[in-house]
Amino acid sequence: MRRAERDTSWQVLAFAVVVVGLSILAPLAWYAEHSHSSHKRSLARRHRKTTARESKIAVYELPPPRPQLAPLGPLVADQISLDPSIQETPAIPTGRPDLSDLLPGESEVENELRLSAISRPVQPIIPPASEMRAARESAEQPGTSPFAIPEPSLPEQPQPTRAWPVAKALIEQVHGVAQAMPSAAGWSERVTSSLSHLAGLPSHADPAVSAELANLRSLADEAKVLAQSATDDQSRSKILRGGYAIVRRLVIWDMVHGLASSGELSAAPIIDHHAWTAALHDVDSMLQATGAAANWRKYLLIDRALTDFDSHDCSPADQRQLARDMLYRLHSTQLSRAQEKFLSSPAFEALDEQLEARAGQTPDLTALLSAIERHESEHSVPAARNLAVEFDIIRWSGDAGVRELAEAVNAYYRNANVRVALSIALVNRMIPPQNPQVEAVEDNIVGAWVSGQSQTSTKVRVTLVPDKEKWNLSLEADGQVATDTSSSKGPATFFQHGWSFFKARKKITMDCRGIRAYSAEADANANNDLQDFATEFDGVPLLSGLIRNIARNQYEAAQPQAKMETEGRIIQRASSQLDTQVTERLEKSKQDFQVKILKPVRDLNLEPTPVDLETTADRLIARYRIAAREELGAYTPRPQAPSDSMLSVQLHESAMNNVLEQLHLGGRKIELAELYKEMTERFAPGKKVEVPEDLPDNVFVTFAEDDPIRVDCQDGRVRLTIHITELVQQGTRNRWTNFSVHAYYAPSADQLDANLYRDGIIELIGDNRPLPLGQRTGLTAIFARVLSRNRKLHIINQQLAAAPALRDQQVTQFVIHDGWIGVALGPKAPDRQAIMHPRPALTRE
Repeated sequence: MRRAERDTSWQVLAFAVVVVGLSILAPLAWYAEHSHSSHKRSLARRHRKTTARESKIAVYELPPPRPQLAPLGPLVADQISLDPSIQETPAIPTGRPDLSDLLPGESEVENELRLSAISRPVQPIIPPASEMRAARESAEQPGTSPFAIPEPSLPEQPQPTRAWPVAKALIEQVHGVAQAMPSAAGWSERVTSSLSHLAGLPSHADPAVSAELANLRSLADEAKVLAQSATDDQSRSKILRGGYAIVRRLVIWDMVHGLASSGELSAAPIIDHHAWTAALHDVDSMLQATGAAANWRKYLLIDRALTDFDSHDCSPADQRQLARDMLYRLHSTQLSRAQEKFLSSPAFEALDEQLEARAGQTPDLTALLSAIERHESEHSVPAARNLAVEFDIIRWSGDAGVRELAEAVNAYYRNANVRVALSIALVNRMIPPQNPQVEAVEDNIVGAWVSGQSQTSTKVRVTLVPDKEKWNLSLEADGQVATDTSSSKGPATFFQHGWSFFKARKKITMDCRGIRAYSAEADANANNDLQDFATEFDGVPLLSGLIRNIARNQYEAAQPQAKMETEGRIIQRASSQLDTQVTERLEKSKQDFQVKILKPVRDLNLEPTPVDLETTADRLIARYRIAAREELGAYTPRPQAPSDSMLSVQLHESAMNNVLEQLHLGGRKIELAELYKEMTERFAPGKKVEVPEDLPDNVFVTFAEDDPIRVDCQDGRVRLTIHITELVQQGTRNRWTNFSVHAYYAPSADQLDANLYRDGIIELIGDNRPLPLGQRTGLTAIFARVLSRNRKLHIINQQLAAAPALRDQQVTQFVIHDGWIGVALGPKAPDRQAIMHPRPALTRE
């Protein structure tokens, strides 16, 4: 008789740790919050019946935020068009179509050609090597400067405000399509002409707008046909991206035209002061019952509301902004389940309604469209913030059409900027094999004392249950038990060999409210083979045979009950151990994630928000937006990973730039070694900081106010730009002011690490004045050490890359283009090369 399931000791939810490591990439992402579209939520509140709540709310403090998720109007998860992908270069043949990103029922052609939301216009150009060499050679000529000196500019003439701004970035993009694909020249001219006609119309409601929008819609469809005729993948990519860029705007433009034509744009609702006072009183009463009223009042800005609203010392614009700040906190993506439930009570619903009335204002549709085109063209922090502000203004509108417009802006310009697809094969590879467990057996079955030895062998795997809205998986343990036991009852002892099988399973889901683990279930089948038996009367004449016959009959009669009892104990133990193992691993993973990931992210005021969580038959897919309230996300098509990828990651530059922006380096002066320590401690808390020996000493840098550090991902490489107001090396006369540094990083795809290494020269760009050759040499020497070639940037987690389970895998894609870095791991194959975006060679230093 064997003991039930043995402690498997497999690292259950090492899987969870793997997912965390994969999803965070640099140091960010994965587990996050939902971003409630608060206007939609408030509408839902008004249409549902409110229910009575308990008078006492046991909320004693504001607990640490937990990940939440909220819909963006129509759920992005339901709109594959909001997550387009474009295959940059031919996929490696795998014996089947590249259908990794298709929905059920879609054909490969349909997937390639669908037009939708996201495409970026031409981004800042990274100069080819020839231009960079020419600039350097020119700089070395006596009496010349290595820096471009701008021509004196004429005073800008004030431009009349246009109802429809000129889509300059889109025009440049379609012209680029014509250059890459001459057969598309006519298409490009028609797009440009239609955009020009639209920009010339005097109002958003002009009847001619409908015809131009219909024409542009037709031209966007035509891009799909042109893409089919493209003779190379780069041309195909350009025409599809051009089509995406048109469609992205059309969604917004259609809504703007409809709102303007309806003539129903409402101003801010009239404020009901009596209702406002009553709402504040009811909320205050609820807060007192929590035992943490002071914390809640501070968080919700209640005291500011009491003093600032309806005050002559606070302007109407400031009061509207305060109302938006309060609404933002009421609908924060950082709320826990308990906090969100508390803030959904009737008292807070009434406050929410009053705040929306105070936050609302007549939307400036011209300002919104201008902000969009400025963001598309300038590619800068001020432009992004300007669009984020316009979105924040309209998102709290009392007009349903304006709220719908806000949802579209949110979905199209604050889209996911991190995507991870994790193969179930990779998850199962990361679960270590289990060693057989041997243990003593001592138990009582059907009144018989059972003793002996058992050996348990267990295999653990994860299976996926397809689900469009969450991660849905089952953790399964299949076990076999061999036993060698004896059972004693009365005068008889029986010797048997047993073999049993069990299967335990535990369902785990991750959705908008975090991780949920269900109680484990198990099945078992126990079998016994009687080898021999003995009685105390063996050898006694006459009695021996009779006693043995009676004992044998009683043993066989008890077998069905013994089998049932044994299987029940196996089931109980198997499910209990699986529950215990998963709970322990989940808790440890959660604590590690809180300390290593969530805390640094929260300290940066960023909100990692799951835009989409999906489970397919063989992959877990997560799409996240890493952005603060005043920041945007991705809006260009991401690279499409090869279909045989075990792991694919796409990271948009906006995620990195949002992190850099929240470091608040603008205008700051700091010594380089201190900056290195500060950044290391921020993103790797508890790690011992050792300043690299090659980092120069006593160098103080003062960063520029705007865009102090920026990352651009384009044309096969990453460009790092540092804008500096002053650089001083103490103990010397070296001092430089108002210049920029450009360093380039190229992919190295010959290992699992998927490294980026610095490639080419470091560019130094001055501010309207040349620098002497000696100073330029000193500056180059400093940044050659600061941005050392010896320090590589790892895109794939190093521990994952070193895992023995991935020895037969290689980097199969390392694409850097249109704002995205796309990396994939897949099976090694003879002469298989990673897919990489073509890029010009860079000059070595």
